[in-house]
Amino acid sequence: MTFSRSFRCLIAVICVRASVILIAVAGFGIVPASAQTYNYSTIEVQGNQRIDSFSVIRFAGLLESGTVSVADLSAAYRRLSDAGLFEEIELLPEGNRIVISVLEYPIINRISIEGNRRLSDEQLLPLVSSQPRQVYNPAKAEFDAQSIAEAYRVAGRFAATVTPKFIQRSENRVDLVFEVFEGRVVEIERIGFVGNRTYSDSRLRRVLQSRQASIFRTIVQRDTFVSERIDLDRTLLRDFYLSRGFIDFQIVEVSTELTQERDAFYLIFKIQEGQQYTFDGFSAVTNIAGLDVGEFVQEIRIKNGTTYSPTYVNDAIERMEFLATEKGMQFLAVEPNLIRNDREQTLHVEFNLVRGPRQFVERIEIQGNTTTLDRVIRRQFRIVEGDPFNPREIAYAAERIRALGYFSDVEVTTSEGSSRDQAVVRAVVEERPTGSLTFGIGYALQDGYSGTVSLTERNLLGRGQYLSFSIASSSSTTYSLNFSEPSFLGRDVEFGLSTSYNLWNRSGQNFQSKELRFTPSFRFGVGELSRLQTRLGFNTYQVPDCGPGSVTSTGQLYFCPEAPYLYSGIIRRDLQRGAGDNLLVGYTYDVDTRRSGLDTNSAFKFEIGQDLTYGENSSNALRTTALAGAQTSIFNEDVTLSAELEGGAVIAEGGPSRTKDRFYMHSGVLRGFAANGIGPRDLGALGEPLGGNYYGALRLESQFPIGISDEFGISGGAFLDFGSLWGLDDTDGGYDHDNPVPVDDDLHWRSAVGLSLIWQTFFGPLRFNFSTDLMSEEYDQPQSFEMTISSRF
Repeated sequence: MTFSRSFRCLIAVICVRASVILIAVAGFGIVPASAQTYNYSTIEVQGNQRIDSFSVIRFAGLLESGTVSVADLSAAYRRLSDAGLFEEIELLPEGNRIVISVLEYPIINRISIEGNRRLSDEQLLPLVSSQPRQVYNPAKAEFDAQSIAEAYRVAGRFAATVTPKFIQRSENRVDLVFEVFEGRVVEIERIGFVGNRTYSDSRLRRVLQSRQASIFRTIVQRDTFVSERIDLDRTLLRDFYLSRGFIDFQIVEVSTELTQERDAFYLIFKIQEGQQYTFDGFSAVTNIAGLDVGEFVQEIRIKNGTTYSPTYVNDAIERMEFLATEKGMQFLAVEPNLIRNDREQTLHVEFNLVRGPRQFVERIEIQGNTTTLDRVIRRQFRIVEGDPFNPREIAYAAERIRALGYFSDVEVTTSEGSSRDQAVVRAVVEERPTGSLTFGIGYALQDGYSGTVSLTERNLLGRGQYLSFSIASSSSTTYSLNFSEPSFLGRDVEFGLSTSYNLWNRSGQNFQSKELRFTPSFRFGVGELSRLQTRLGFNTYQVPDCGPGSVTSTGQLYFCPEAPYLYSGIIRRDLQRGAGDNLLVGYTYDVDTRRSGLDTNSAFKFEIGQDLTYGENSSNALRTTALAGAQTSIFNEDVTLSAELEGGAVIAEGGPSRTKDRFYMHSGVLRGFAANGIGPRDLGALGEPLGGNYYGALRLESQFPIGISDEFGISGGAFLDFGSLWGLDDTDGGYDHDNPVPVDDDLHWRSAVGLSLIWQTFFGPLRFNFSTDLMSEEYDQPQSFEMTISSRF
C-alpha cells in the first residue's frame, strides 16, 4: 500500500482475549472509531475448581448484568491477571452473556532446594517468598530464584544459577524445586593501587577488609569478592590516610575487572594522596558573653608539629564539651576550623565555641539484634533518655558498639522526635558468630611438641559475657576455665573468674606437682589509658610425699616412695615441706597507649603486678613482675620495630622460696634457649634446674617484608634477646662422698640472635625462629630452632 507525502497514516490495534478489535484509521489526522459495546444479563465462569464463581467475578470487577465496552473487558482481564491465581484467562461475549474461562494455578505441595552444598537449606529457605499450601505463581518463583542467586553472589559465587521447576502432582498440586548450580567462588586475584607514593601496595592492602586470594583460599573467606565490602574498604582507606595527615586524600575510582576465565576479579584503587600536614598552633574564639576561652584552650593538649589526625581534634573537642558540662553549659558546641598553610604544609586549628541547639534525647531504639540483649548495646551509650543531645557522643557510641566485635554491620542514626527539640537515636545492628575454636601448635628441638586447644564464646547468651575453656600441653598440662562480665552490676567494672588446674612437670625436674587455682577479680579504669585489676584467690598445692623418714639417700641424690626418681638435696627439702592450701591477694596495673587510637605508628605499654601468697606448709611469698614495651613503624610503615623489657622478683618469708613460687625461663621470655635451659641449677650428677628468685630480659625485634608475594602471607623478622635468671635462698647442694655439690645461682647474662619467618595463616601467625646463642654458660641448653603460633606486643 502506497501513500503520497502529504498524507500520514496511524493504525492502532488493541487486542483482548475476547477477540474484539478496534481500528482507528487516520488520513490527515486521527479519527477514532466508535467504541463497541455489549449488553449482557449474566456472567458464566468456567474452569474454576478451588475458587468459587462469585470470587472470580469479584476479581474481574464486572457487574452481574449491564453494558460493557471493549475497554471494560480489557480492564477486567488485567484485574484477573493481577490476582496471580490464574494461569490462563479468556473473556468471551456470547449472546446475552459473558463467559469467563480460567485455568487455575496449582497449589504448592512442598518446596525444596537441590544442588546446594555451600549454602544450607536453613540459609536459603528463608529467602523464598513462595510457601507450601499457597498458589503457585511463576513470577514469584522466578523472584525467589533470583533471591537465592543473590545470596550466592554475596558469598562470592557469581557464576551460580538457580532454575525454578515444578513437579506435577495429583489434585492440581505441584512440588516447587529450585535447582542450584553453585559454580566456583569468584576470588580477588589481586588488589592494586594507582597513585600511592608514600605507602606501598602491601601496606595499604593490610588496611582493607578485602584480601587477595592466598594459598588458604579454600578456607579464608575475606578473599572472596563481595561488592558491598568495597564501601567499607573505601572508608578504611580514607580513615588510614586522614589519620596520618593527608587531609586532601581522595579515592578517584575503584575499578573491578573480571578475569578472562571469569573466576576472579582484579580490584584497583585509583587514589590521590595529597600532602601530609602537621599541627601548627591552636586558638579558641567565642561570641558567648562571659565565657573564658583560656580555660578551654588548656583542654586542647595537642603539641605543635604533631602529624594531623581527626582523632586528636575530636578528643580535644570532647574534653572541651566535658568542661562545658561541668560548668553547667549543657548545650555548648565546639566547631573546629582548619586554617591551612599550604606552603609550610601546616594547619592552625581554631575552635569556635558556640551555643548549640537545645535538643534532648527522647529515646534510644535498638534494632536487628536477635541474640544480643538490648542492654549490652545500650550501655555503649554514655547518654540516656532525657540527656542533652550530643552528636559527637552518638558517633563515639557507634564506634564502641563496633569495637565489641559482636556485629558485622552497625549503623547509628538520629531523627527528629515528637517535637523539634527531641531526637530519636536508632542503632541498627547485624549480628555475626562470636564463638571460636582455636588450635595452636609449637615445636622446639629440645622440648618437642606443644599444643593448645581453646573454645571461646565472646557474647555468652547475648549478655556480652566472655567464657573460654582451654587445654595447653607441653612438658606440663594446664586446664583453664575463664569467665568475665564486662559490666558488673551495670557499672564500668569487669568481673572475672579464673579457674585452672595445673599438672606441673617442668623440663629437667623429676617430680610432678599439682595446683588447683580459683581467682575472682575486678578490673576497672583509673585513667584514659590505664586499668587496674584486683584479685583475691585460693589455691591448693600438692607434691609427692617426701616426709621425714621416707627419703632414701644415694650419695647426694634422694628419691621418695611416691615418686621414685632421683632428686637433688634442694628439691628434696622443698618436697619435704609438703602440700598446702594458700590464700592469694594481688593486683595488676597496666597502661596501653593503643587504647586511645591516636598514634597510629607508635605504641607503648607498661604493666606491673604483685601477688602475695600466704598459707600452710609454705613460706609466705611476694611475687612481683613488670613489663614495659614500645613499638613503632618506619620506612612508611613497612618495617616494624619493637622492644620489650621484662623482669620479676620473689621475696619469701618463713623459709626459702618454694619451687612453685620461683621463676622459670622459657622461649616466651628469652628466645634461643630451651625451656628451663638457663638459670640456677644443681651442678651435681643430675644438674636439675631449680628456678630463680629474679629474672630479667630485654627483647629487640624487627619485622619486614622479604619480597615474597602477598598471596603467601610471609614476612621476615630479626631479633636480639638478652636475659638472665638467678638467685636462690637455699644453695646447700649437699655432699657427694664428702665433697660439697656446687650450686650456681649467680647472675650470668645470656644472649641470642636470630631470624624469623612469619607466616600469616588462617588460624594465626605461624612463626619459625632460627637462632644462635651469643652468651651462655657451659651447662645451658641453647636452642637453634623453634616453631610457635604467637603474636608479640
